[in-house]
Amino acid sequence: MLELWYVTALSIACMILLLLVGILLFRMSRHAKQRRRQRVTALWQPLLERCHEASLDGLPSLTPPEHIAFLYLWNEQNEATSGATTAQLNRMARHVGSDRVAKSLLRSRLLRRRILALVTLGRLRDQSAWQEISALLIHSNSFLAFQAAQALLLIDATAAIPLLVPLIGRRTDWSPLKIASMLSTAGPDLASEAIVQAARQGDPVVASRLIRHLPTTRSARGLPALRQFLQERPPADDMLAACLFAFGEFREQTDLQIIRDHLSHPAWYVRVQAAAALGKVGTQDDEARLIALFNDEQWWVRYRAGEALASLPSMTEDKLERMQETLPTPEAQEILAPVLAKFRARQAQRSIHGAAERTALAPTSQ
Repeated sequence: MLELWYVTALSIACMILLLLVGILLFRMSRHAKQRRRQRVTALWQPLLERCHEASLDGLPSLTPPEHIAFLYLWNEQNEATSGATTAQLNRMARHVGSDRVAKSLLRSRLLRRRILALVTLGRLRDQSAWQEISALLIHSNSFLAFQAAQALLLIDATAAIPLLVPLIGRRTDWSPLKIASMLSTAGPDLASEAIVQAARQGDPVVASRLIRHLPTTRSARGLPALRQFLQERPPADDMLAACLFAFGEFREQTDLQIIRDHLSHPAWYVRVQAAAALGKVGTQDDEARLIALFNDEQWWVRYRAGEALASLPSMTEDKLERMQETLPTPEAQEILAPVLAKFRARQAQRSIHGAAERTALAPTSQ
């Protein structure tokens, strides 16, 4: 038993010693990286900031570890600049071999280095890495695949869209908001069309979420394809509700009849979106349609119909008050009470802003 105790104590002491050595080595490695990063920053930060003046032939050399620190610094500088400065930064990076280093990092075992490589190659617009980057689109790591998609869009958005559209509709691990943000780098028109194409070809759940982010592109280029999709076959209720939401956000009179046709849809959340959209696109002729929704069995439909009624361009405070008095049921009158209060608050706020603007412009006019 005594020998067993000695062996156990010795084993524990060895484990503690190994742990201390590991911590020491880790701290030494961390300090070495910090010193290397500080050294690279002190040397290269002024050169990157004055990239227009710096001579490419006189640039200092970089060791492989220093080059990784340089890539982080270069990407930070590239993100903060645009136009001719970005082009000069790209020429500087290619001159010191950053494109070759980034390609080698694509095959690294460390995730952070592979992501660094993708970001760098995307900003360098490196066509030679197209195949390697494309292969990462189906990677099991969703973040790595997403960064690969962003890199392809930066390299050649027109060529990347056909690759990404089928993938966007299938990858449920990609956030639709991030997808919309990613596609915006390709330009609003191209992003709008790509979102609609991906929604038409992809999973219905992902498709409805994608369509809801279509207004973030602020481009109506995708709307004709969306209208055609609704005419070809009846979509799922979630998809239909998302389409009505998009139509309301874009406020085009072309979609007015489509919105009116779905005010009596069997799914209550579709009726909610139709009523909300009608408040943004509708005319004075739609007042009666919205008032009819006050008798809907779902409270949300009745409430959105009241909000939409107050949002119509033809609506005034007097008209809302008369409507509230003439509605046949107490439930319908209750719907208009908060809506009327909000309407009065908006009108008062507009009056205050108008008075403030007139006061601000008064000295100028004099």
